[in-house]
Amino acid sequence: MPAPRLHETLIAERIVELIDQALSGPMGLKVVTIGAMEFFPALETLSGNVPAVFVKPSPSTNLERITTGQTYRIAYNFRIVFVKSFEPNEEIVRQKTVETQKIAELLIDNVDLGGLALPNGQILFTTLRAIEWEPSEDNLAASLNADMTATALIFSVETSSRK
Repeated sequence: MPAPRLHETLIAERIVELIDQALSGPMGLKVVTIGAMEFFPALETLSGNVPAVFVKPSPSTNLERITTGQTYRIAYNFRIVFVKSFEPNEEIVRQKTVETQKIAELLIDNVDLGGLALPNGQILFTTLRAIEWEPSEDNLAASLNADMTATALIFSVETSSRK
């Protein structure tokens, strides 16, 4: 069987690894995982597992054939959700902005995802597309615990892949 041309999981694992290695200590991250916050196995106890980062493919992966053969340009999109709790007297907007920007800066600084090698392909570039300061996950976090909040980053990875 030939090596795969699609690398969604490999790229997501590398994003998780970069965040875990660079930010778990400084930010005190308890969970850095591939998945959606809403499907976290211990969702009812999420407040005891924050700060946390969830990386999930979203909303789509776009494939475009760029040669008459089997070469594709593939755009992978990831939604990276950061969840944290806050103390009653904490400046929550300022603090969640500072911490979310740490994740954003890490992604911006690793345009090749730390030299990630893809079987049958290569990373062309990465782009941080948006930061959502009040994403839909913020409502879910607050419904679980009034002292939790969330932000989301939209991150794209452009690759070429061949047969």
